[in-house]
Amino acid sequence: MTGNILIKNMNFKYVSMIQPLFKNVNLNIDESWKLGLVGRNGRGKTTLLKILLNQLDYEGSIQSTLDFKYFPSYPDISENLTALGVLLKQNPHIDIWQIERELSYMDLSHDILNKKFNVLSGGEQTKLLLIELFLSENSFPLMDEPTNNLDLHGRKIVGQYLKNKKGFIIISHDESFLNQFIDHVLAINKESIDVVSGNVDTWKYEKANADMLSEEKNAELITEIKRLNDVSRQVSTWGMKKENSTKDASARRMAAKQMKRAKAIEKRTESMIEEKKSLINNIEKVSDLKMIVEQPRKQVLFFRDFSILRNGIPLFEPINIDVYPNDRFFIEGKNGVGKSTLLNFILGTEQLETIGEYRINLPENLSILSLKNQADLDYSSSINQLSTKEEKEEYWHLLYQLGIERSSFSNKTSKNWSDGQQKKVFLANALLGKNELFIWDEVTNYLDMFVINQLIEAIKNYQPTMIGVDHNEYFVNDIATKNIELTPFFNDFI
Repeated sequence: MTGNILIKNMNFKYVSMIQPLFKNVNLNIDESWKLGLVGRNGRGKTTLLKILLNQLDYEGSIQSTLDFKYFPSYPDISENLTALGVLLKQNPHIDIWQIERELSYMDLSHDILNKKFNVLSGGEQTKLLLIELFLSENSFPLMDEPTNNLDLHGRKIVGQYLKNKKGFIIISHDESFLNQFIDHVLAINKESIDVVSGNVDTWKYEKANADMLSEEKNAELITEIKRLNDVSRQVSTWGMKKENSTKDASARRMAAKQMKRAKAIEKRTESMIEEKKSLINNIEKVSDLKMIVEQPRKQVLFFRDFSILRNGIPLFEPINIDVYPNDRFFIEGKNGVGKSTLLNFILGTEQLETIGEYRINLPENLSILSLKNQADLDYSSSINQLSTKEEKEEYWHLLYQLGIERSSFSNKTSKNWSDGQQKKVFLANALLGKNELFIWDEVTNYLDMFVINQLIEAIKNYQPTMIGVDHNEYFVNDIATKNIELTPFFNDFI
């Protein structure tokens, strides 16, 4: 693999857009970088990967001899390939020992190679497709949100795996995950695209300093613009009065000269206003989210030596749980251990056989954000569910606070929105109204770092009672007051 990625004067916009998504972009990306691609939802991160893959028409030039490979790229289900077949399809000449070595790095058993790819868990498929990317020495991986099917343990394993690789671009909003391995950040800001050497923490520090300097410069510009406007207005007023009140040729020439000076000051002021806009518009303005929170009157959950049975066998080791008002309780554990199943049982959406003692006291007003209800909801259906003008305005205000431009609200469909923007549709819906209990399953998936931090601050501020599942370590560590880790049930007699 030789050569860098050199982007010159690149411009791009979708047909439906008024303003370009990318304008005069110039970048030089080193082939050895472990590059984290970050930015708010809808800024064009996935679009940039598609441009590198030559899937979209753009203006400008991109020079590179690298062989770009995209993740995720799932095999056709009709091929019914084994895991080994998937790996060999793109790398037919690879030795089995090399595959087995990569499997061990990913904490996968060699037995997985003989299993059908389609029956594997989402996390196993993710790990295999990442291995496929790196088996070829000539490929340059472009990874788009690889953490969505990974539990916390899986994210640590994949993070360590990527730490030992080099030469790739990865999109992710999980700060803890990225900080394990990236050495450069490419940030798509409002008015610029910046490359920073370091990890996410380094970029956040430098971004905060740049924003602070821009704010200081902006304050100076506002003061100077006000002064110039005052001078321009005074000079212009004096010139007009003088020109209208005298017939003396010399005085009128002097008045005209002052009017010309006023015009020059006005032009200079307009130039400074444009300079101000280019500075201040690059600052990410993140609003404080409002949550209308009431507390439940009773203990919400009481579980003693409790587990859910599947085919007569406990799904996880028996647990003991107490969730009281003001608790923010998170359920942890590896994929497949039963986290979402337990949430569904708590919600009453699944009638399951159980062991142990339990009491569930759900209050009347619930905010539910589950993987299931997201599949049935989009922007259009969300708006149609709201009956009053006030409800719609509150919903639009929440979307705007979450970073979706007001110009998008008039669209009848959100089919061209990014996954992150679609997720904000569900989140805004979950924030509406007055709620006593928030039950959220994987709320951070697809959400950008700015929104995740908005949620953290709002939750700390309003102190809701919560029951949640989430694999974003940074998010959970900041807000959870209680957690429990589900572990698979083991019985020596089975």
